[in-house]
Amino acid sequence: MRNVVSALVVSLLVGAGAIASTPANAGSVVAAQAKQAGVPPGLAKKGGVPPGLAKRFGPSLPAKAYIAVDPRSDDRAWFLIDGRWVLHEGFDADLRLEVRSLAALPPAPQPPPVPLPKVAVGFRVVLFD
Repeated sequence: MRNVVSALVVSLLVGAGAIASTPANAGSVVAAQAKQAGVPPGLAKKGGVPPGLAKRFGPSLPAKAYIAVDPRSDDRAWFLIDGRWVLHEGFDADLRLEVRSLAALPPAPQPPPVPLPKVAVGFRVVLFD
């Protein structure tokens, strides 16, 4: 009987210690958690234009990168390249995530230097500088 009670006490102490300990990776953020939190891929560490959208500007990113997004659709966006608006569409799932993440960013403080395309859409314009 004495051995049974001692075994129960030891097992309760070991079990309580295992429950109270924290996992080794409790402070780290998993990439899936960053996506769920609304952080665009690639921006969690460095900031700036999301990498998938930055590629749409061409080989070099302008000093002031303007992107106009149709709030009703996440599979296309207008980019201000060399003084004119260029439409890119047919985005894959990763690029759509980046476009949706632009909705959380503040709009451009002033209108772009070139008027927006004459399309019956209420564009959301974002500026990266």
